[in-house]
Amino acid sequence: MNITSKYKNDLDWFIGFSEGDGSWQVDNTGKPIFIINQQDPQTLYKIKKLIGYGTITGPYFNKNAINSYHRYRVANLKGTEKLIGIFNGNLVLNKTKHRFSEYLDSFNNYYSEIRNDTNKQKHFDKQIIEPTLENAWLSGFIDSEGCFNGQIVKNKITKEPSTIRLRITLVQKSESEVFQYLKSLLNGTLHHEVKKDAYRLACNNVKSRNIILDYLLKYPLKSKKTIAYSRFKKLHVRITDGKFNWRLENRRARQRLFTLASNINKDIY
Repeated sequence: MNITSKYKNDLDWFIGFSEGDGSWQVDNTGKPIFIINQQDPQTLYKIKKLIGYGTITGPYFNKNAINSYHRYRVANLKGTEKLIGIFNGNLVLNKTKHRFSEYLDSFNNYYSEIRNDTNKQKHFDKQIIEPTLENAWLSGFIDSEGCFNGQIVKNKITKEPSTIRLRITLVQKSESEVFQYLKSLLNGTLHHEVKKDAYRLACNNVKSRNIILDYLLKYPLKSKKTIAYSRFKKLHVRITDGKFNWRLENRRARQRLFTLASNINKDIY
């Protein structure tokens, strides 16, 4: 990342989060608009405070009228210029680079016509950026696209809960090169759903989970997913740390672990 700012970690997180949940759009007048839709409005208010521009509206309701979401929107000149400065040359995913380049073209066209000014053209920075554990991009991407999960496995004979499988997953359509790199970086396993052209990175083993949990200590999550993360981490420690072996042998203690696994993502939204 080429961002130099006292808010670098926050901005790197914002880029990763935007590559998961952000949308670079062009309206029917040719005006560039950036949007993030989120169930948790508090995350959007943090983003608005960081960027210094934008509006937050909602709640809006999906067709099923069960889930609602709020919208962060940046459409003014100064806000768009600031976003371009943040995103240009710092995006990781190929598809977001493509969408951003169209957004950037629309900026150049729209504002040069309105202001009759061709001297402030913004040029798309094509440099290749790889994910790393040395900045907060991955934290933002996990906040938008990651999932912490605890699966209770039953004994095949007694049908009673016997153990817990923990995993952290990231899913994205296309992006083969990026996810192959993440697989190596995180010591995970990668599955390609051919029909959907979707890549699912699973961090199942202890080493892989430790890499992510250690990383998130340095670059914390900022959304409500922090709740799921803290529950997951507690469960991970109790299962893998030798000091807690008695919890796996004691029936009541083991049941509490099963309950915790079932509730990792409970009441987050």
